[in-house]
Parts: sequence; structure tokens; C-alpha cells
Amino acid sequence: MKSYIPYESRFKAGEILAEYIEKQEPTVKNLILESVNQFLCYAIPNGGVPITEGFCSKFKINYDILIVRKIKIPYNTEAGFGAVTTDGTVLINESLLNRLNLPDREIQYSINLTKKEISGRLKLYNKNEGLKESYKEKIHKRNIVILDDGLASGYTMLAAINMVKKYQPLKIYIAIPTAPLGTFKRIKPEVNNIFCPNIRDVMWFAVADAYKKWYDVPESEVLKIINNSKYYISNSKNST
Repeated sequence: MKSYIPYESRFKAGEILAEYIEKQEPTVKNLILESVNQFLCYAIPNGGVPITEGFCSKFKINYDILIVRKIKIPYNTEAGFGAVTTDGTVLINESLLNRLNLPDREIQYSINLTKKEISGRLKLYNKNEGLKESYKEKIHKRNIVILDDGLASGYTMLAAINMVKKYQPLKIYIAIPTAPLGTFKRIKPEVNNIFCPNIRDVMWFAVADAYKKWYDVPESEVLKIINNSKYYISNSKNST
């Protein structure tokens, strides 16, 4: 089995992702260099924000945040049976849900709770007005890169992809530092390309294993990053 050097940090992982594209995908690199304003990155918070900041600092691409939350299993809130995106797009892991045998009322309760969590995040990041028009303006006929700090089951990313597709982008790319092979194969047909330097063909997978120091990124760190960023779209003079 191939061995990998753990990433020093999420920010460094984002830089390595950009370097990976430069070396492995010169066509995409050249497209970015030739028409950077035709690209926009979306960071999935919280862990995807430092990743995206590192990535965009290399390519000088603007980015925004795309809030996606897993729908938590009531008796095991560390796990989820689907995901909800910022605009209310819901994606259910039907095969898992069938095994859980949850009553309809519990399923709907979990979905509604997830939507409330998203509403709170939107207020925190000052993004609770004119969302759909904003997405249409930013995404339509643009190359979109969605980033997170890694994939596990991939349903959070799939929900993000489904949402972005509704606004008719030119192309969708996924850039993630690490993913299990099965999830990588599940995501790949849904987008134009997926970039991942650390793909693991293992029975048990944890995103944390790809990092030297793993921790849950607090909202205070996300706010600090975006408030000081040159590339976060709300701070950019060239946001569209």
C-alpha cells in the first residue's frame, strides 16, 4: 500500500492541492492562469476554509463559502444519513436510511434541525439575504471549484455538487486533500474533474489520518481567516 506524508496543516494542504494541479493537470492550470476571473472557489466550512485559503493564495482565485451540513442520526450525532445545503437542497443516503429504520417524524425532525443549523451559520457569515440570486450571479457559466479538507462517505460533497449544478456552471471541479478510493469513484462521474493527491484504498478511512495535527476548526478561526483574506469574495473588489 502506498504511504503518504501527513499534511502539516489544512492551509499547507491547500497549497499542495494547487501544486498538484500545476504538475498533474497543466491544462487546468493554464486555463486558470489565462482566465482566473472565470473561476470561483467554494469552501465547505469549517475545515474547508483554511484549505481554500491556501489553495487560492497560490492561484489568486476568489472564493466564497458554501454551507453544507450533514443530517445527523438522532442516536449517533457523529454520523449522518444525508446532507442539506445552503439553499435547502436535501440529499439522502437512501441505502443507509433503509437500514436505520427511522420513523418518518424522526427523519423530518433531523432534516428541520439541520436547516436551522444552516440558518444560524448564514447569520454568522452575513449571508442570509438574496442567496439564490447571489448563487445565480456567481455560478452561472463559471468554472466552480469546491473544496473541503477531505471526503468520507462523500454525501456532503454530493449535496454541494447538486446545489451548484442548479445554477448552470460552465464546469465543476472538486479539490480535496484526501479521500477513500470508493468515495473518489462515486464523486468522479458527477463532476468534470476531481483532484486528490491522497487517495486511500483501505477498509477503514478517517480524514484525520491525513494530517499531522487534526482538530475541529472553530468558527472563530473561520471568521479570522475570511476577515483577513485577500481572496474571500466579500473582501474582493472583483467579486463577480
